[in-house]
Amino acid sequence: MRRRLFTSAAVLGCILILPVGAVNATGQPTLTTLVRSVLDDNPRALAARSALDAAQARERAADRPLYNPDLDIDYEDAGNVTKTLGLSQSIDWGDKREARTRVAALERERVVAELAGIRQALALELLTALANYHKAAELTALAEQRRSLMQRFLSLTEQRLQAGDLGQVALDLARLADTEASLQLARLMGVQAEAEQALTTIVDAGPNGWPTLPDIPTSTLFNVTDIDTLLEQLPALRVARSQISAARAAVDLSRRERRADPTIGLRGGRDASDNLIGLTLSIPLFVRNNFSAEVDAANADAMQIEQRAQNSYRTGRARLISTARRFELGRQAWDGWLQTGQASLESQTQLLERLWQAGELSTTDYLVQIKQTLDTRTAAAELRGSLWQSWFEWLAASGRTESWLGLKD
Repeated sequence: MRRRLFTSAAVLGCILILPVGAVNATGQPTLTTLVRSVLDDNPRALAARSALDAAQARERAADRPLYNPDLDIDYEDAGNVTKTLGLSQSIDWGDKREARTRVAALERERVVAELAGIRQALALELLTALANYHKAAELTALAEQRRSLMQRFLSLTEQRLQAGDLGQVALDLARLADTEASLQLARLMGVQAEAEQALTTIVDAGPNGWPTLPDIPTSTLFNVTDIDTLLEQLPALRVARSQISAARAAVDLSRRERRADPTIGLRGGRDASDNLIGLTLSIPLFVRNNFSAEVDAANADAMQIEQRAQNSYRTGRARLISTARRFELGRQAWDGWLQTGQASLESQTQLLERLWQAGELSTTDYLVQIKQTLDTRTAAAELRGSLWQSWFEWLAASGRTESWLGLKD
């Protein structure tokens, strides 16, 4: 199965943009502390740790001998008194103990991988919710600026109307713009409240509020010659490999359980004045049921698990490539914004206001350009949020979330 599952991913000659792994959040101790608290205290993580404790206990149980000795005491008084003491022991003839221990050990490995997957999913959920919250907060701040601008614009329009510089149409436009800004602010404040609610369902805010995110990581060209190296570290594929190995071990266990285990017994005692000693050997006869169906079922289960693992591999590979490419495209757009679009919002709005008051811009043109300026800022904030989401999805797809946070090497 490994030949099919983990060798078809080489993408020779494919150039893919992947984020630099060296950029991490260790410079943001508050963020790392917040994520660590979730991974340590979240009920899903605690339940997974309990599952691991249970798997370890089952492994210890499987490594114990299958059979305990039997002690037989017999007393008979029928004219002559007969007393015997016997000891019998079944023998694990097919070494089922070793096979069961192997199955239990592989199940433990699966649970370990599932725990890593749950930790990664929790971290991704928290980081995504945090990015959404900061995006919503930034959009709300822009909406507040928009409302302040429109309130000032309305006030100036009323003054100019009284002075006879503008007509009623301009005042109506200013009132509509002010109303629209207020409605947009109310909507975005609700979105921010929902984003914070999503965060609080995962973890409570710290004493200083929600931590900020570090600078958006950069990207670098990476020649993917062996994508399997990344995929093999993913918890989901580690789970799949453990399940395959455990299924194969279960097949071997089913075959060994078809071997009958003999029981040897030794007895000794007295019959009146005579000494008694006896030796017994019993062997089950698998005549009516040779347990071949159990072997067939184990083989079918193994095939089913292998096919599911193949599908998991394909899904993981596609996700890895897709998230990396999405981050590349988003980062390129963000770099373009940083280079050309980051002029001061305050200076832009002040310039437009001066042009409008000087009569060089009509009221309609002023509102159109103010809206375009603010919409561009809004688009940049949304781009930043989506870029963070792409980065977090890349971390999850490559299995590097905890490493980026500085939670493990």
